[in-house]
Amino acid sequence: MFQKLMVANRGEIACRIIKTARNLGIKTLAIYSDSDKNSAHVLLADEACYVGPSVASKSYLNIKKILEIAVVRNVDAIHPGYGFLSENHAFSKKIESKGIAFIGPGWKTIKTMGNKKNAKQAVLKAGIPTVPGYSLQENIRSESLIIDKTIEYPLLIKAASGGGGKGMRIVLKESEFEGAIQSVKREALSSFGNDEIIIEKYIQGGKHIEVQIAADHFGNIIHMMERDCSAQRRYQKVLEESPATSIPQITKEKMYEAAIAIARTINYTNLGTVEFIVDTSGNENDVPFYFLEMNTRLQVEHPVTEAILGIDLVEMQLEIAAGKKLSPKQSDIKSKGHAIEARVYAENPKKNFMPSTGKISELRLPKNVRLDFGVKQGDQIESHYDPMLGKLIVHDVNRELAQKKMSDCLREFKIKGINTNLEFLYKLNNDPSFLENIMQVDSVELIVEKFRKETALHSHFASAAILFLFLQNKFEKKMWRIWGERGTSLRLSHHDRFFEIKLIAKENGLLLFLENESYEVSDIEISAGVIEFTLRGYNIKYEYERENEIVRVFDNGGIFHFELQEDYEQRDNTEINEGKVIAPITGTVVKILKKNGQLVSTGEPLVIIEAMKMEYELKAPKAGRIKKMKAKPKEIINQNDILVEID
Repeated sequence: MFQKLMVANRGEIACRIIKTARNLGIKTLAIYSDSDKNSAHVLLADEACYVGPSVASKSYLNIKKILEIAVVRNVDAIHPGYGFLSENHAFSKKIESKGIAFIGPGWKTIKTMGNKKNAKQAVLKAGIPTVPGYSLQENIRSESLIIDKTIEYPLLIKAASGGGGKGMRIVLKESEFEGAIQSVKREALSSFGNDEIIIEKYIQGGKHIEVQIAADHFGNIIHMMERDCSAQRRYQKVLEESPATSIPQITKEKMYEAAIAIARTINYTNLGTVEFIVDTSGNENDVPFYFLEMNTRLQVEHPVTEAILGIDLVEMQLEIAAGKKLSPKQSDIKSKGHAIEARVYAENPKKNFMPSTGKISELRLPKNVRLDFGVKQGDQIESHYDPMLGKLIVHDVNRELAQKKMSDCLREFKIKGINTNLEFLYKLNNDPSFLENIMQVDSVELIVEKFRKETALHSHFASAAILFLFLQNKFEKKMWRIWGERGTSLRLSHHDRFFEIKLIAKENGLLLFLENESYEVSDIEISAGVIEFTLRGYNIKYEYERENEIVRVFDNGGIFHFELQEDYEQRDNTEINEGKVIAPITGTVVKILKKNGQLVSTGEPLVIIEAMKMEYELKAPKAGRIKKMKAKPKEIINQNDILVEID
């Protein structure tokens, strides 16, 4: 086995790899950028070495510097994790040339399967069906590319060297084509260092199913069952589970055979994942499937496979790379129970999932469950990297109990100082499409729309006000008359909006005033975790959690978060001056779409910025003439900077 392992990555996956290496008695070397010098993976490793500035291209993508560190520090193996250089064949080739083991397949295999165009050609040789499409070659103008008239809209444009949901756009009509091409090329170049793209027919609906395989250097190849990754937003997986209980067993068996056939065709070694799109509109007993891509690395969602099989996949990777034979045989692969993984992101789902930066002022995680996290309390979340904070993995004897455990764990989370997607994960995990196991790859977008439109009801506000009143101030019913007719007031915030609630004591309850409306509240009963009362004649019953100045009300799969404010300013999300375009996050300006003096209409794109490896269009909040375009190409901008002024 290896003596010293460099982990050429950061965050939760670096921590995950380091833990297994230490269990095997392998010393670990972490690398870190300016932003990560005090991060969790650095503190966990045996050694750590500075690799460069915060910008990924100068640190975690800096092949020359990483190799220099590896040689000087005498490492004999490098694990790339996922993302960054994990599927960069040039990186793997240079590692091998230094006599250092690369934890993954050979560089030629990475080159073949890491490029989606080459991968499709290899898969076709194995007789596996693929999604119709073609590649965008150099020296061809993108406007003239739709030459294959058999491929109709909608189209999917994606980075040939991409992965992890980045560098992908759905194009519904021809007018969107050129802009999508350029956007994907920029994102691909930024994330993967290669702007080659491919264009495919976009298959609407269906299930995204992937098969985990492992292959050693002695010709032994096994599959380790499948994962259902259909819960996606913008091709970024959100919830993953194993096994895929909604797919017929006969279809699964055919996918297992296809995955192994692909691996054998390209002489694959180490771990890999073959991804398929399953057309659920077919025969329910045997549905057709198409090859999507092969990831020649460890997947983000690998823990659900580990949970149902009881196998450490990182340990398996290291053993194969060290020249050992596969220890489990195909007959040893048996599933036990059901596992679900949720990806926790620093983002604001109520604001189009805009990444969130800032300091984690408080971090409390669920207990007695697997958590793969790469951040800790006090860490500063910046805009240089992917916004994923970590992953929650639950396992139980069946899917129903695993889903219930996921809900309970999501309610235990406490993350303050930044916005997260925890409330959205709770909503998604409790949505009927997920509960009934009928979720397809485009289902999440419908849930997103419901979530955005979901607003707190006056009964939720009433619950929060009553809970703050009784639990914090410990008022008893007999003390209500102390207020008299003047009553008392509470100031609450909910999703960046501020509200004042007035309560006046009555003989059998309260009179509550909110937004120029009055509500009679009676029959109030509060027990551990449950509040009941009558509001305007309707019986209300909610579960709740309260901690100091925060109350969370749970209703119909939703979480409604209220915070008690001592001092506040009545305001909402509307800018005082609607003619200003404000930077929503720290990032980089990648393109200016308009000039000073130009007329613009409401909603027209003005500036494109990049933050946390994703592009965002900033649009005109009103019609008018551009008075001043303050943004400049390639400029690093800070959150709340004024980028455009419109008359």
